[in-house]
Amino acid sequence: MKNAKTACIALLVVVCLITLFIRIPLPSRGYFNVGDIAVVFSGLVLGFLAPGRGWLWAIAAGGVGSALADILGGFAMFAPLTFVAKSLEAGFAALAVSRSGFGHYLFLGLGGLGMVGGYFIGEVMMPNIGFQGAAAELLPNIIQAVGGAVGGRLTFAAYQRVMK
Repeated sequence: MKNAKTACIALLVVVCLITLFIRIPLPSRGYFNVGDIAVVFSGLVLGFLAPGRGWLWAIAAGGVGSALADILGGFAMFAPLTFVAKSLEAGFAALAVSRSGFGHYLFLGLGGLGMVGGYFIGEVMMPNIGFQGAAAELLPNIIQAVGGAVGGRLTFAAYQRVMK
């Protein structure tokens, strides 16, 4: 538990910094970033370190770290939405660790779907974005989710090799 808590705090900072590192503006005044790699990696690591409860730690690292990046980066209006979307992505990644084969990749996919769907539903309800803005961000969010799942999984594979 102590290792998971320490890792969670460190990964929260990593998620925040990587999310702030590269930002490409999107039509809804949000931004595209590579922080999803860190979100998925955090979920996988915390799911590995704390089997059964890792998803809670993953929500803290992925959700809070990403929402904090929104606040620090000048996109505070997106922070609650980002917290929900990235928490889903990180939580499902943590649950993926305990599965193998198809189930593992299914849970990574569900995390990406949760992130994309969470942003879409939230943006549709935002008066300054609406359906058209949310629809315009579907493709970038799908690219971000797939890139995050692939990059996070590859980074976790490297982590496992180093830790052996």
